[in-house]
Amino acid sequence: MTDQSTTTTLTEDECWELLAQQKVGRLATAVGGEPEIFPVNYAVADRLVYLRTSPGTKLAELAVNGRVALEADRLAVDVAESVVVKGTAEILETDADLSMAEATGLVTYAGGGKDVWVRITPAEVTGRRLEH
Repeated sequence: MTDQSTTTTLTEDECWELLAQQKVGRLATAVGGEPEIFPVNYAVADRLVYLRTSPGTKLAELAVNGRVALEADRLAVDVAESVVVKGTAEILETDADLSMAEATGLVTYAGGGKDVWVRITPAEVTGRRLEH
């Protein structure tokens, strides 16, 4: 049996479309040479990624090193798509920034206590589609 899988590079517009359609991704951080991956709810607006968190490991790591990656996937019977956003995360503090974040309507699955907003400004967005 031959493998008839094909891999296609997604355009930047396709990447943002996939990101906008998904609600859960994985946030990768690295502090002191040790990588960490956290499942997160997120939202996109104006080609920026927003998430909410609470005090803890993730927030502490973002404060030390704002360079992050976020990956989101979409899986179907014969197709898998994956998008990776690499960029800089910043903890939002100004009223203007917080208003923009809240306008995304992001609701976290984990419930209350996630009152710290974070914005990821992308430096690179890439994606692939695997079809079988």
